[in-house]
Amino acid sequence: MFILYNLIYFFLLPLLILRDLITIDQNKLKTIFQKLGKNYAKQTASSIWLHGVSLGEIKILSTLAKRLDHEGHNVLITSTTNTGRAELEKNFIDSNIKFLPFPYDLNFVHKKIINHYKIKKIVLFESEFWPNLLSLSPNVKIISLNTSISDQSFSRYKSLKFFTSFLFTKIDLFLAQSKETINRLNILGASNTKLLGNMKINPENYLTDENKKHKYAKILATDVFNVVLGSSHDGEEEFVIDALEGLKANLILAPRHPERIDRVLQIVKSKGYKAVKVSNIENYDQIKVFNSKTIIIFDEVGDLINLYAVADLAIVAGSIIYEKGHNFMEPIFADTLCITGSKLRNYKQLKKDLCDSNIIETFDTKNQLRALVDKYRDSKIRNKKLLLQRKTLEELSGSYELIIDSINDI
Repeated sequence: MFILYNLIYFFLLPLLILRDLITIDQNKLKTIFQKLGKNYAKQTASSIWLHGVSLGEIKILSTLAKRLDHEGHNVLITSTTNTGRAELEKNFIDSNIKFLPFPYDLNFVHKKIINHYKIKKIVLFESEFWPNLLSLSPNVKIISLNTSISDQSFSRYKSLKFFTSFLFTKIDLFLAQSKETINRLNILGASNTKLLGNMKINPENYLTDENKKHKYAKILATDVFNVVLGSSHDGEEEFVIDALEGLKANLILAPRHPERIDRVLQIVKSKGYKAVKVSNIENYDQIKVFNSKTIIIFDEVGDLINLYAVADLAIVAGSIIYEKGHNFMEPIFADTLCITGSKLRNYKQLKKDLCDSNIIETFDTKNQLRALVDKYRDSKIRNKKLLLQRKTLEELSGSYELIIDSINDI
């Protein structure tokens, strides 16, 4: 099976390189050469290799890396995405912590990284099960961190059980998100499992900035119910504007993609409202005198959690028209009640844990959304539900201490 995998991978490698030439946004050639095993620094002492994909995963691994560095470990972090690599460069450009793009899954490249950085332990986030990386020397210990196996992946792994079971024997420890994941891992042949919880909902990953909170609080009227629509996609702004028509609420729209700001401005105006971009407000106090026909457009990238923190209610979008969902834990850890649409394809386990039990309420129709917003205008009802949301998330949360202990003990 490995021979077949490598034949297919080598055949596809030129296409993977071409894809990277198109999609990598900075230092294209340098990044591709590094993915092929070039331009690696030499490390004199043993290191721990952390790998993740998305920006959210890299933020978690960055926190872990800083803790490991504080304990005296040498750390290398890799990421496969532009946003992940940008986050690493921002955090560690002048740090002891090293970072690289994640290489192509080629045995000789992995060995080169291991030799140059003297890798003794590898930590892979969630389902990063790369066959050639997993088939390295038994002297390198491998941990799967925050392991999650979706329904679709479970079916696929079962159909290739003879191969996946072999791969899973190469992983020394699975730190799993849930008991359901542990059960699935056991069915697939893994026995070295430990329940971690979900690191993506650890409160340490959701820190707010007091100065920015104070800044954004100035745009929110104190005598009005302030509602933020966060991470919205095309069609979702219209949905919410229509649903809240006539309610006494100050609506702030925070589109997921900054390039949609002008489009959102047009949508707001077409609905008969005045649109105000946060970046255009010179005197933040002036917003307080705007009437109910004004909608604020939040166009400041990377600060959504600080806006959530000063609102009364967060509607997390990406789940109303768009069907994948976005991070509905963020406002809760910013101490703001959250509701979300029901289309949460990328959050199936959390949907089971939080939404199916109505801890986080979801909606499908405009009338359902309007009823929820109207209900949570009552601060007593809102605060009671928020306490329940916080308590439940903290119970489901993973622990950095458990991860570090596991890394040290393995």
